[in-house]
Amino acid sequence: MALKTLLMFLSVSIMATSFSEAQNPLGIVHVNGTLYCTINGGSNGPATPVFTSASVQLECQPANLVVTSSVTTNAAGRYDVTALPGNATLNAILSSCNLVVNTPLSSCNANLPSTGRLISPLQFVKTVPAGFLRVTYLIATGFQII
Repeated sequence: MALKTLLMFLSVSIMATSFSEAQNPLGIVHVNGTLYCTINGGSNGPATPVFTSASVQLECQPANLVVTSSVTTNAAGRYDVTALPGNATLNAILSSCNLVVNTPLSSCNANLPSTGRLISPLQFVKTVPAGFLRVTYLIATGFQII
C-alpha cells in the first residue's frame, strides 16, 4: 500500500512539474541588490550613502509581459523585486524589461536631480529549482538617469 501511494505521489509530482514548466519556464523572476544615493545608483566607495525608501519596480514593454509590484528599498538600501513572467522567455525579459527607480534622487540628496528616473537593464544570473517551480535570478547592470 505504501509503495502504491508513493508511486501515485511521484506520478502526480512529475505531471505537476511538467505542467508548471510548460506554463512558465522561468518560474518566478527575482531581482535584488542595493541602491545608493548617487547619480548612477551605484557605490562610489565605502562612504557612499544608500538610497532608502525608494520605489523600485520591474518595468516591461509591452506592459503585460511581466506581472509585478513595486517595492521600497529598506534602511540598508536593499530591494527585492519578484515577478511572474507568464510565458515570457528569458530573452524577451532581458530585451524588454528594466529595473526602474521612481523616487527622485533629490529625496535622498537635495544636490541631486529632482527630475528623471534611474533605469537599469537586466542581466541573467541563474535559474534554480524551488520545489515545483523555478526561480530565475536577474541583476541590474548599471543605472542611468533618464
